[in-house]
Amino acid sequence: MLRCLHPWWLSGGGAGLRLLQRHLFTMKVQSPEFQSLFTEGLRSLTELFAKENHELRIAGGAVRDLLTGVKPQDVDFATTATPEQMKGLFQAAGVRMINNKGEKHGTVTARASMVLYMTTLMVMKI
Repeated sequence: MLRCLHPWWLSGGGAGLRLLQRHLFTMKVQSPEFQSLFTEGLRSLTELFAKENHELRIAGGAVRDLLTGVKPQDVDFATTATPEQMKGLFQAAGVRMINNKGEKHGTVTARASMVLYMTTLMVMKI
């Protein structure tokens, strides 16, 4: 499932920003491109996060690619887990973590049949 914003609200001013949450929608994606993302490594990671009651959402360019029918070359994730929680999950499951330079921004990079960037969900105030 993908959760998207209606494009009109992205360009709206102050009133549009206040109403943003009311105009979110969820769409079911069952395309071959979407299904191809779920390698054995990714399935085990999604189960790992679900077992600890953390959400794991596809984010970034992969969302754009899926909506335009293109198979994503890499996949970024947003999660409710903090970097410390992610590191604990990965260590306990024996998942290899690489490049800790993104941790100060909330990103942990893991390798599970492909490189996966996982970032803690955040609210950015403008």
